[in-house]
Amino acid sequence: MSSEKPHEQTSAAMGPEVPRVGTAERIEKLEKELENIPLFMTELPEGNDENNVAVEALKTLVSDEPPETMAETLKSEGNLCFKRGQLGEAAKYYSTALDYDHDNKELQVTLFINRAAANLELQNYGQVLRDCSEALRLKPKTPKALFRAAKACIALEKFEEAIECCKWGLGIDPDNKEMAKLQKQAQRTKENYERKIKEHETREKEKATKRAILRQAVLIRNKLTFDSPQNSSKKNACPWETDADQVELDLETGHLLWPVVFLYPETKESDYVQKFDEAVSLYDMLTQVLYEPPYWDNQQRPKYTLDNVDTYFLTRPVGGKDQDERLIKVDIDAPLGTVLDSPDYIIRNGIPSFVLLPRNDPFTRQFIAHYNKLSMTRKAATSIKTSS
Repeated sequence: MSSEKPHEQTSAAMGPEVPRVGTAERIEKLEKELENIPLFMTELPEGNDENNVAVEALKTLVSDEPPETMAETLKSEGNLCFKRGQLGEAAKYYSTALDYDHDNKELQVTLFINRAAANLELQNYGQVLRDCSEALRLKPKTPKALFRAAKACIALEKFEEAIECCKWGLGIDPDNKEMAKLQKQAQRTKENYERKIKEHETREKEKATKRAILRQAVLIRNKLTFDSPQNSSKKNACPWETDADQVELDLETGHLLWPVVFLYPETKESDYVQKFDEAVSLYDMLTQVLYEPPYWDNQQRPKYTLDNVDTYFLTRPVGGKDQDERLIKVDIDAPLGTVLDSPDYIIRNGIPSFVLLPRNDPFTRQFIAHYNKLSMTRKAATSIKTSS
């Protein structure tokens, strides 16, 4: 007996490792191989292939089918797709069937109105109207084409055309209850649409009138100064007309009602008053704003109370920069309109704003010192320019 061990095949002797093919790759490879078998071909190859008898037989079989028969077959496939809810596929089958040339007008009409039905569900309303038009050209008395055309017209807000289609259809088939129902729907929708249009036009006219009156009211207050940048998407908007809240006119009193912001720079908080009557003083408004300590203030020992704050506004020349800003103290007993009339007050983005600072407070001293320093810097720069 030989004592030699069986020969063990090394990896080198086995040759290079064959990479594993994934499931998707195997399926793709199989599909490509099946494409070469005539029975499984999705498309017949172009030209003559004399060596492939099966391919030639299939070509003969297809070419021997009458165009009308092919169109009927494709129509049936389209109908099945439509029933399954495969609307896009159904439309494709009907389109392919319409490419076949034959003399069966009834079949052509059916294909057009079937494709219109698919496109109606797909909301391709323009194509619906084109298909219904073709169906009616071939056969003017086709209620289904008129019904689907009317539906498309309603969707496109062509209500008069929809009503006319329904009238035409009822002239052909007076007992068509669905057509009569659709006509009533078109009429109601038309009336609702026209009512909404009129209501919209009325609202726009009222807005335009109010806007004109407001413009005049602001313009006669010729001491008001607005910063030039505008925050509005409106065409030919005035500086006070913004996309947010804007000044309004009280038609009873003739007073302007301003949106106003009170700023608390120490805490980076703010209060917003939507309609601040220009005849009301800042003091009267602050009695409401500071009626209770702000939620962010010390509730036991609040700093921001009416008798412990001073009111300021920040201003700079129109088009000026941050370093041009000045801090100006306000007489809170003055009405808002008087403060806004000040030559130093610049209304930015259509919304006046004021700064509230607690008295005898370290932050207030620091805040005021910052603007005093800016003022001194400007004066120094002006002095240098003058001397030069």
